[in-house]
Amino acid sequence: MNSPKTPQQLSDAIESLVTSYIDDVRRAAQGAVDRSLSGTRRPVKREDRSGRATGRSTKRRSDDELVVLCDRLYELVRARPGESMAAFAAETGVAARALHRPMLRLKAMGRIRSVGERNMTRYFPAIERPSKTVDA
Repeated sequence: MNSPKTPQQLSDAIESLVTSYIDDVRRAAQGAVDRSLSGTRRPVKREDRSGRATGRSTKRRSDDELVVLCDRLYELVRARPGESMAAFAAETGVAARALHRPMLRLKAMGRIRSVGERNMTRYFPAIERPSKTVDA
């Protein structure tokens, strides 16, 4: 592109660039609207910090695997009360996010209690109370 020599040439070059930019933005917006109304979506390619594509695993654990992981996690909580999910993840070799569901199951069963919020959450074995028997 030659540099403009007069103010009129500069004005014309700027006008041309602005018009071109507005046309490109309009086409991109129209494409986005068309895709959203058509109901089809392009898959989003996610990347980690190194630039490699990542994808969530579609494999789900079976109930048997979940029970085994729950038992293993419960034993860890009993052996090391007051630890965080990150500590249990390092001990089991399983990602902390993958321990979330087994931990919820243990809490729902009343075997574990938690104290704190978010990354400050600590896990303890629940206090087992003796069952009351009623003699009739």
